[in-house]
Amino acid sequence: MMTIKRRFIAGAKCPKCQALDRVVMLTSGEDEWIECIECGYEENRPTHVDQPETPAVPDEV
Repeated sequence: MMTIKRRFIAGAKCPKCQALDRVVMLTSGEDEWIECIECGYEENRPTHVDQPETPAVPDEV
């Protein structure tokens, strides 16, 4: 059985109810999500974020 770790995010506002300091980040193995303890809002965090393409560097003359 996986253990769920909880960490409060200081200064964070809930995207749904705008409550301050009520958002907790939960992690269980590879899964990560946030939850508001005030209204119950949940949001999964992405497991993979694509890196933005780096623009080509022009040659110096």
